[in-house]
Amino acid sequence: MMTQTLALIGPTAVGKTDVSIELAKRLDAEIIGCDSMQVYRGMSRLATQPTPEQRAIVPHHLVDCIESTEPFNVGQYRELALAAIRDIHQRGRAALIVGGTGLYLKSLTDGLCEAPPVDERIREELLAAIRAEGSAHLHARLQGIDPQAASKIHPNDARRVVRALEVYELTGKPLSSFWERDSTQRLPMELIGLTRERSELYERINQRVERMLGDAAVREDARAALGLALSHTARQVHGLRYLEAYLRGDATREQTSARWKQQVRNYAKRQLIWFRADPRIRWISLGSDEPVGVIVDRILESVQVNQ
Repeated sequence: MMTQTLALIGPTAVGKTDVSIELAKRLDAEIIGCDSMQVYRGMSRLATQPTPEQRAIVPHHLVDCIESTEPFNVGQYRELALAAIRDIHQRGRAALIVGGTGLYLKSLTDGLCEAPPVDERIREELLAAIRAEGSAHLHARLQGIDPQAASKIHPNDARRVVRALEVYELTGKPLSSFWERDSTQRLPMELIGLTRERSELYERINQRVERMLGDAAVREDARAALGLALSHTARQVHGLRYLEAYLRGDATREQTSARWKQQVRNYAKRQLIWFRADPRIRWISLGSDEPVGVIVDRILESVQVNQ
């Protein structure tokens, strides 16, 4: 019997969306987004959300559902995702988790870390230190305090470096010690990862950015978003700060393209580092011209063999 909950994950631009639509059709499943940017309204093109046509084929949850001015965190994600999964299962359908936000997926597979809440004073002190010294310098500090957490956090991932140091400042305990106690509410599911040759993935990223930069509708999305009091998380959508400079006339098209591409490639690298650390994920390496139907056949064969 096919699993009731399956996760299809992987780096940005690997091809998850097209594969997920076909896989959901085959499984009689509904899709639950697992992307920290695709949850926001008004950012459909910037956040590369599934198109309205794709969402008409398969029901989608946790996509285009949160106002971009509202804060949103992993705890809220887990609560909404679990409610959607229960509802889908009660209607006799399978749930397909699709995305690339590793922390959101971890909240479902391993439960939430019961670390203390944010302390704004400590956080601002750490952010000031990053602005003065750089995130790599604070990552080195974290390495001495909590090598397990440091090994899972990229030196350039300032937000997560700050959180790990903040937890230690508040509790005197390493963040990783909380991870060991956060497994009381694990959700069993099959984990399938999509990957490609690195050079091909980067070329897909470069091509996507070029298409987006040349799309007037994407630039209009950016103008509209920049006119709002965006939440801190929503402001992190890829390309927005570079488009802001471009639209003001402070950067050329070539500069904007190069910076945006590098940002997304760096993010894809961090995603792969995060996901590769999870031995539960079974990886499907995609060929450059492999048809979606063939990819889905391979996924279903992998899931059925491992039942």
